[in-house]
Amino acid sequence: MARVVVVGGGFAGLSAAARLAKLRHDVVLVEASDRLGGRLHRIAVDGHEFALDVETVTLPGVLRDLFRKSGRPLERVADLTLAGPRRHLFRTGEVLDLPFGDRAAQHDAILAGLEVDEWTSWVDQWPERWDLVRRTWLDPMTAGRADLHRRGRRDLDVGRSVGRMADRQLKDPALAKIVLDPLRLEGQDRRLVPAFTAVRHYVERAFGRWGFEGGLSTLAVALEQRLGERKVEVRLGSSADGLLVDGDPRRGGRVTGIAIGAEELPADVVVWCAPQWPDPLPAPTLAPAIPACRTFVRVDPAAIDLPDDVVVHANPPLRLWHSGGGRWTVTHLAGESPLDALARAGIDLRPGLMAHPVTWSPSDLVRVGHWGWQWQRWSTLDDVPGVGRPRTDLFLAGAHAWPSTALFGGSVEEIGMATAAIADHLGPAPR
Repeated sequence: MARVVVVGGGFAGLSAAARLAKLRHDVVLVEASDRLGGRLHRIAVDGHEFALDVETVTLPGVLRDLFRKSGRPLERVADLTLAGPRRHLFRTGEVLDLPFGDRAAQHDAILAGLEVDEWTSWVDQWPERWDLVRRTWLDPMTAGRADLHRRGRRDLDVGRSVGRMADRQLKDPALAKIVLDPLRLEGQDRRLVPAFTAVRHYVERAFGRWGFEGGLSTLAVALEQRLGERKVEVRLGSSADGLLVDGDPRRGGRVTGIAIGAEELPADVVVWCAPQWPDPLPAPTLAPAIPACRTFVRVDPAAIDLPDDVVVHANPPLRLWHSGGGRWTVTHLAGESPLDALARAGIDLRPGLMAHPVTWSPSDLVRVGHWGWQWQRWSTLDDVPGVGRPRTDLFLAGAHAWPSTALFGGSVEEIGMATAAIADHLGPAPR
């Protein structure tokens, strides 16, 4: 049995701890705050809870695998249901309600909303790339696998940007905006994001988007219960200051635990899921992803009739999603009032306002949201600690950890695949 210390109690830490405990390892989870769940929980603003991010996920099989391999199946503890369409509003007045999980339904919706369908051919080109991304980067442990890195550079054509590819293939400007506007709201540069990240559109079409009743907090509660069932020791209010290392970790030194203030917590394996990079390892040279602003709005539910997820392709773009009970989160770039911009697009929330909107800046969001790293140069792959050699004593997972922002912005799905790879790599403890 290995003694495993998991640092960070967000989804990465919860899923890693649950999997490893089921494999009979002795697991301790250390969390700096007073509760588990991290970004899975909604944000309290003026006494009301708002979803900081859209609370739907794709690749539901990742979550089903997590629960099946850590105890009872997901369906025993939470209801996962297919989400409705995402509405796209364009400056030309066109409205597109784009469904998920059905190729024919997407084709029909594109024809009804935009009259010409270039979208199906755009999405149809990605299945093989998705399979390669999954097998090359998401499913396996990549540390020390130079063969995977060479294949990724070659077969994924990492030098081509998604902006250039969309400009060439999508002649309809509305469809190009569906691809590119989310990048602006994620703090990404269309000229630097590799084209293969557009496999996200295939994944959404093939696997759908799914939500929990009550939002992702339901997932946090279910996983916390699972840790109790697996006898994981949880230490809340304990902030890890860094790694305990016997020698230089960049030159083969062994990680022997973590430091919590003056206390030393020994471990055979450390799974680092906290938002900050572990000292003394150098942080990667990728640029930090700067999120768009969030404005939290409470509206009389009877005053607005919208799908739960809406993208407004204005200049600059906006996006809003529903947390239930008339609570809406608007994500937007700095500038004019988002309510004024939404009103110009035909969504006027102002008559039904029940409280003054509250806006959080990117600095607020980085502090509470733990956003990760954005793509900058593929060569930075070689600067990431642990990529050039295999390790068995230290693993990194979470929204901050490269390359978890590659496709979906450090999503639940990608993080779940990362912690599954860690558990498979460590394997079960000897009986």
